[in-house]
Amino acid sequence: MRRPERALSILAAVVVLGAAGAASAQDNDPGEDEALPAGHPEVGGSNPHAHPGKASAMPGVFEPPDDVEREDPSLPPGTIVVDLHDADDKPVANETLTLGILINSIAKGDTHKHLQATTDGAGRVVFGGLDTASNIAYRLSSGYQGGSFAAMPFQLGLTKAMHVVLHVYPVARDLSGALIVAETAVAAELRDDRIHVEEAVTIYNLGRTAWQPDDVRLALPEGYTAFNAQASMSDQGVDEVEHSGKLRGTFAPGRHAVQFRWQIPWSGEKDVDFDVGLVPHVAIARVMMPATASVKLDVAGFPPPEVRHDDQNQTFLVTERRVRPEDPHLTTLAIGIHDLPTQGPGRNVAVLIAASGVGLGLFLTLTSSRRRRRPVDRDVTAAREVLLDDLAALEQAHAEGTVGPKTYERARRELMDSLARLILSYRAQ
Repeated sequence: MRRPERALSILAAVVVLGAAGAASAQDNDPGEDEALPAGHPEVGGSNPHAHPGKASAMPGVFEPPDDVEREDPSLPPGTIVVDLHDADDKPVANETLTLGILINSIAKGDTHKHLQATTDGAGRVVFGGLDTASNIAYRLSSGYQGGSFAAMPFQLGLTKAMHVVLHVYPVARDLSGALIVAETAVAAELRDDRIHVEEAVTIYNLGRTAWQPDDVRLALPEGYTAFNAQASMSDQGVDEVEHSGKLRGTFAPGRHAVQFRWQIPWSGEKDVDFDVGLVPHVAIARVMMPATASVKLDVAGFPPPEVRHDDQNQTFLVTERRVRPEDPHLTTLAIGIHDLPTQGPGRNVAVLIAASGVGLGLFLTLTSSRRRRRPVDRDVTAAREVLLDDLAALEQAHAEGTVGPKTYERARRELMDSLARLILSYRAQ
């Protein structure tokens, strides 16, 4: 069986795997009251810095051996012994290992250093004479076959000496050489004049080969802004490239999660529809947003959303699809957020406030040029009344909830500044 076909044949098993992983991460029974992070996609307890971990105990699915970082009191202080092993836990000889050293100093900032050594016939390297100060952290890594494999960072301040076992794997750069399936969660939230979207992608590598994606891109909707990806010590992540998110990194056998976020400008329209691109071989996809009395969530090809609650009793609309082996590949999410609250007087108030600020500036300019020709008391009084009326309208709109907190603070600050400039200009005449 060709490898792409084999990967697709295990989608059904991965659905079970993903469901078990999600349930375990939430420490909750599945159901309508399934716990959800507040405003975040579900990423379980996955730590991007952690070991890949056990993928599954299912037959035919590779279980990667654990990396190890443990104190070794039998070693001299300031010593790190590293054993480099392969997928079968056998030594990897004649391979370069890099010891990264991070020195933190309040006075001088962070300093980075690197030491390199080659494994012997037993796959071992010994780094000795290292500093055990509490402001120094160490991290072992290997660029085996062009990939990036790294142990958890640690300090020698307390342990004094460490024994590390790091595993490396053959690297495949396309899906034909790896057994990869994925889980995707998308969370959307309305925030004033934009829709904030967070995406979490969990990669399950079920084979014996590490996957290093070659130009895998997740399409983003037209007009998106403010792309930002979660920082990570590993090489895994998502970069913004040509109006899309490009997946990067070395995904060793096991489970890995990456997160990123972006925004869609919102001008007050009732319905917002957008498409989100996915990584290959998605087995589980989930879309969620905070639940309100009127707003509706719709995802093409997904069941109607359910109402669920997190541990802080916040309410979410959640819809989920689990791909069956006979289903077409899921490559895009067509998301619709409908019946959004249309912009009432609050949006108009903000526009009028901006206009009044421009009008005030024009008034002050004209007044300055005519200062010697006629009194300006009536003009100043009229401008002040306009600004005070705008301020009262703003307060009312904020109290009614038609102006969000950020718009309110910004507009109020601009009005107060305009009033101050008006008074100063009048006194200076």
